Amino acid sequence: MKKNKLLSYSAYAIGEVLLVVIGIYIAIQFNNWNEEKKQQAIVKTNIGILIETLKEDTIYYREKVSSIDWLNGVLDGYEKRLNQPTSNLDTLIKISRDEFRPGIISTGKDNNDAYNSMTMSGEINLFDKELRQDIYRLYTQHKVLEESASDHFNTYLVNLNNFNSKFGLNATSPFKKGPIAKAIWEDVDIRELAVAFHPMFNTKKNHLGQTKRQIVKVIEMTDALLIKLNQVHND
Repeated sequence: MKKNKLLSYSAYAIGEVLLVVIGIYIAIQFNNWNEEKKQQAIVKTNIGILIETLKEDTIYYREKVSSIDWLNGVLDGYEKRLNQPTSNLDTLIKISRDEFRPGIISTGKDNNDAYNSMTMSGEINLFDKELRQDIYRLYTQHKVLEESASDHFNTYLVNLNNFNSKFGLNATSPFKKGPIAKAIWEDVDIRELAVAFHPMFNTKKNHLGQTKRQIVKVIEMTDALLIKLNQVHND
């Protein structure tokens, strides 16, 4: 009798333990499911924010490409006039002193707050691995664009300052008219002027060309990423 009673108690105890284990397992599974739902909600919210941010970026960068194309058109016009059989010192002076504008296209766009916030909070790690890598690559390309544009601009700036130190553009020079301006330009040597204008012109054109190529790459990567983000967001 005692033996049967012990077996009964043991079975009861084992049953109690199993119930507790099953209850804990169910609680853990429910907690995991609940946590996964929260993470999915965070990912979906962040994807929505990224989509809006990247849409703004594409508009901004496409406008930059249009501006670069316009400036390149102006430079091409100068080059065509300077290569005409009838071009002379007056042509070079008119272009280099009166018409050439030193301004370039700025690519700086401080629109990385959403990405930086996701990175700092670690929420970027909730994204699918492939999607996360695509996002990293795009924002790395943003940095490449800025660094490339800065390097080419600095080269252009050296030549711009060199030209200004010798002659001066009407757009930046304080000597636009009067005896001082006349003294600078009246007996100017065509070869000296051409040698100073040539690197300034070429490095500006090179800066615009390199910057456009980098911007186009960013646009292509952004468009491809937007397709993926929209697919995930709409699932």
